Amino acid sequence: MAKVTGPLMSMSASGKLANAIVFAAWKGVAYVRQYVIPSNPQSESQGDQRIIMGGTGRACGKVSVAGSMNTKLDALGVIPSGQSKQSYLVKYILDHYLDSVSNYETQLGLLTAHTAYTSFQASAGNLGITEFDLSYATTEAYDEGLGLFLLAKTTQALGFTGEPYTSALTSWTTADVTLFEAEF
Repeated sequence: MAKVTGPLMSMSASGKLANAIVFAAWKGVAYVRQYVIPSNPQSESQGDQRIIMGGTGRACGKVSVAGSMNTKLDALGVIPSGQSKQSYLVKYILDHYLDSVSNYETQLGLLTAHTAYTSFQASAGNLGITEFDLSYATTEAYDEGLGLFLLAKTTQALGFTGEPYTSALTSWTTADVTLFEAEF
């Protein structure tokens, strides 16, 4: 219900009027807008994008502020002012590896074909990263190991030094994945 002060001169108003318009104030400035009911279509393409974003966000969220990875990111100085390390990593991964559903499926294929695939999955499980899926998406679920795999790829691209970063990701073994897990 709309609340009006000074009715005919309408000095101030707030609320919804007849499911048509909304009166409100933002930062002290009164405004009127159309009343809109937000929609959540849960379309197949929306599901695909949500799998990519949700899975990546959950994996990057495991980067601890107390871990070695955090320290190495600080030393590189790549995180823009005002941005968290996790959000930077999510953006980097989405921009460089998962900018389309076909690229997502390519990265998923690279992971599942990797000789240390089960190690990536096990380490992801140890870190609390789980598979992410939506019933209305058409693409495959976000494998728990994919987030860890893409974080490893990102750290190498950013120039992390030392073990396990000195060896190519394609040749990583269980020992390398375990060393990488310890960085968290």
